Amino acid sequence: MHNSADDRQTELPQVDRQGLTCTIGNRQRFAVEFEIHNEVPKVWNETWGSLWLWVEGHLVGRRHETEMISIGLDSLRETANENLEAASRILATYDAKRALQAVMWSRYGGTEIPATEGLTTDELLSAAEVLPRTTGPFFDGWEAVLLDEGEEERFIYREGEGQVYESKWPSGTFKGVIGVAKGEFERLARAKLNDTNSIS
Repeated sequence: MHNSADDRQTELPQVDRQGLTCTIGNRQRFAVEFEIHNEVPKVWNETWGSLWLWVEGHLVGRRHETEMISIGLDSLRETANENLEAASRILATYDAKRALQAVMWSRYGGTEIPATEGLTTDELLSAAEVLPRTTGPFFDGWEAVLLDEGEEERFIYREGEGQVYESKWPSGTFKGVIGVAKGEFERLARAKLNDTNSIS
């Protein structure tokens, strides 16, 4: 087990490929999984398929939804590249449900401001939104936020109006997994397109 932040950031996520299905990360902590479908696009980044997440062994997303995979991955990468420092500082003392509500309210508004002190509509909070963001139909009905607590990240999520869950893992885990997933998807999508073009 690695103890320093530097070690955790350089640790590469596990990649498991089975045909055109790929799992990046650890399903029992945090992983991205995608499946490339058979339709052949004109360009690699228009490859259709399914995309979902795993958080502590729980499936997050709509596994059988079909869309261009790059739509979902690009949105997740956008969150991974956000500066979460301000949002994380503002929400540091909030429990999971209040933090999730505050970020969703800052992004989408609503009739009532969540019961928090000094909260304003602020792009600083909306930076922490992971889902739904612009992930397309893969995560319809899901909400999730990511907060950075220095040594750890807090991933808070729920489906619909259901129970709010919170997971913690070493800082850099989300960004590392998403980065590798984006690269693996591009590699597999380009290879599939090249194989198809060489046959025709």
